[in-house]
Amino acid sequence: MKTILAVNCGSSSIKFKLYTVPDLNVLISGQASSVATKGAKPSIKYVVHDHGNEEKNSEDEEENMPYEVVFERIVALIDQSTSKHFQPEDAIAAVSHRVVHGGTESEPMEIYPGHTEGLDLLDKLSDFAPLHNHRAVEVVKFCLEHLPNSRQILCFDTLFHHTLLKHVYTYPLAPPAEATAIPLRKYGAHGLSYAYILGRMSEHLQKPQGELNLIIAHLGSGASMCLIKEGKSFDTTMGLTPLEGLPGGTRTGSLDPALIFHHTPSASEKVDFNGFPVAKAEMIMNKEGGLQALCGTSNFGTIASEMANASSGDSEKYRLAYQVFLDRILNYLGAYLLKLFGSSATGSVPELHGLVFSGGIGERSTQLRADVGNYLKWLKCEIDEERNREGPKNDVDGGVKEVTKAGSGVRMFDEESQTANMALNALRKSKLID
Repeated sequence: MKTILAVNCGSSSIKFKLYTVPDLNVLISGQASSVATKGAKPSIKYVVHDHGNEEKNSEDEEENMPYEVVFERIVALIDQSTSKHFQPEDAIAAVSHRVVHGGTESEPMEIYPGHTEGLDLLDKLSDFAPLHNHRAVEVVKFCLEHLPNSRQILCFDTLFHHTLLKHVYTYPLAPPAEATAIPLRKYGAHGLSYAYILGRMSEHLQKPQGELNLIIAHLGSGASMCLIKEGKSFDTTMGLTPLEGLPGGTRTGSLDPALIFHHTPSASEKVDFNGFPVAKAEMIMNKEGGLQALCGTSNFGTIASEMANASSGDSEKYRLAYQVFLDRILNYLGAYLLKLFGSSATGSVPELHGLVFSGGIGERSTQLRADVGNYLKWLKCEIDEERNREGPKNDVDGGVKEVTKAGSGVRMFDEESQTANMALNALRKSKLID
């Protein structure tokens, strides 16, 4: 039996799932946390899914263990588990890698040993998503060396947004004096999540993807929104880099570009981030902004509960963080509704088939969903309190949990599943499987 290993590399985490081919049933799923974090011990937690039974496992690694060494340990644990629970001849046919920035690439990319052009492009693209792409490149290089018989399929978050119109992705700025690795334009992110949700919403509503109009709010430590019109990305909040748009756990989101130079006069200097040089401005706006900067925590559950705690002397700062986040969501939501409803050439008003909340905050914050819904009563978007309280907790079969009587819902996204599907398609195109 062949398998696909789906890998999702964050700046300090590695999510992974091992799928059967061609059914894409999950055999092993897990996550390593606190990876390459100074002074922290990485922890690997994983579950073996064996014919309906779940065997949960956890182990701590050595402090300051390098990123690629943690991934090497993950591969070893997968080998041990497959030998114990499944057929010894199980082989990883492909590794699907979630990569945040793919620049102008319009299809998944296959990297193979000696593919220097592809590796060089990946290194150049790392400058545009420095906290994520660097890590993905490390893991790709490890796989090329240690899993030489597996195909390496790179699935870019930016792929989904290649349908953006030129006037949407263009910045009003003259071309730079020196050539850049890619054109300086809006590329977006979280595209794998949006593509996955679009597919599930198509199944849920029993409508072809090409007929769907959706607004998806992917709200987590990294947050963005996307307007999908007739099954294609029509606008999205993230830009050249993931910094544009909504604030996140530690990201500032959009702000006056001149602000950072008043805040930090040395903003253009290079600093080290886990061995990678990045501009101080990018470091500050990626790691020292957002909810954390406003109230001291990036945990949205803590923010929501503490702002309602009348006995807390700090409730006001939590309330401010919450209101800033809500305000920015409403800004983009209003713009996207206008773009959708006002864009018909025939004069008829298009239908919005769903406002979808995903990501850790989108899935768990009952209050945020209710507050957004309160601004949409003119759309007859009436929040069902009981459904809203339940959220996606029973959403284990790829379905959508509706929380209103007019098309708003909660959807748990699965980027690993989306990349595994893309890798499966690549294997089929190469005639490696039927």
